[in-house]
Amino acid sequence: MNNPFTDPREVVRITCMVHQRLNPVTIEALRDVGAHTVLSESARCVRQESLPPSVLKFGSRLRHQDAPMDIFRTTVARDYALGAVRGLRDALELDKPGRGSVFVQDIQEYSILSPAEVPESTLGLDDGTLLNDLTLMTGIVSTVGSAEALARIALRLGAGVPVLTLGQGTGIRDRLGLLRIAIPPEKELLHLIVPSQDAPGLTRLLIDDGRLDRPGGGFLYQTRVRAAVVDSLVRIGHQEHAASMEQLIAAVDDLKRGTGWRRRFAGMDPLQEGGSKTRRNHREITFICPEGRADAFVHAALNTGAAGATVTKVRCLSFSDVEGGIAARERGVLCIPAALEERVMEALLVEAGRDGEYATRLQVLDAPSVFSHQRT
Repeated sequence: MNNPFTDPREVVRITCMVHQRLNPVTIEALRDVGAHTVLSESARCVRQESLPPSVLKFGSRLRHQDAPMDIFRTTVARDYALGAVRGLRDALELDKPGRGSVFVQDIQEYSILSPAEVPESTLGLDDGTLLNDLTLMTGIVSTVGSAEALARIALRLGAGVPVLTLGQGTGIRDRLGLLRIAIPPEKELLHLIVPSQDAPGLTRLLIDDGRLDRPGGGFLYQTRVRAAVVDSLVRIGHQEHAASMEQLIAAVDDLKRGTGWRRRFAGMDPLQEGGSKTRRNHREITFICPEGRADAFVHAALNTGAAGATVTKVRCLSFSDVEGGIAARERGVLCIPAALEERVMEALLVEAGRDGEYATRLQVLDAPSVFSHQRT
């Protein structure tokens, strides 16, 4: 029997990270841009809150505040990527700080369904406000509160608005027998969009200050972002000046048509020696499948050399009847060396072809920089 998943398509993945109060508008906007299927995942963002001076303490005080968010992901044909992002920006008013972010990444997708084509009436105008040359930093940690600690480091450095999610880790833990009870399966994930020129230095600072260079400290990798509208509201609350630093930075971004002017971590490079170093030339592989099928995909990947995967339960919003009304999905993410890509993908494609589900899809994306602790 022919496997319907063997031919990849060049598409873009659109990711919207928005405040929960915008969910109805976001769903309608995604429907308008022609999305076939949208995956929704609960999240939260962390910001600094500036408090006014008190009687006993002079100067502004800072504390951290969480806000509920949802992450929406869908794929469309590449030719429509930038117009779709501008359309979503306009519909969701993402040019206003604090409402959220939207970004696109070029990926290869294996799916029975053809990629969505965006109606011309929903394409936003090219007004030059989309940012490019950006990087998505993804951190995966096991210790409770570690992602929160990384988020606070990012906020202290003014790197952006971190978004946190939860998942379940599989891999090495499953191979330890009874010893696996010492390693919690729960994972915390950090998502942070930064200018590409700042990514190497910021990686070094997150490794050092977040203690990721310890055994079991965590996993940090980067993927490229083609274009984005990024939430700049790092700090809320008491404001001492007519404009915040974030507003000034956003204004200069518009004037400079990008983020290349604001390199902040010159001379800071990732660790390159000992048991802690960044590695190059990896792939992020994502599988999306009906609920209950993730274990089969994980085991197929592990049997071909993958170290592990992080699996998250997500909700599926289908704007057609093609997928049979299956609402529950599982989304798994692996980050593997490029040398393993062919073997791992072959195993995953065989697994995907067993039942030919419309709900199943595989996505591949370059991960040019990866960090995890390694024994010397």
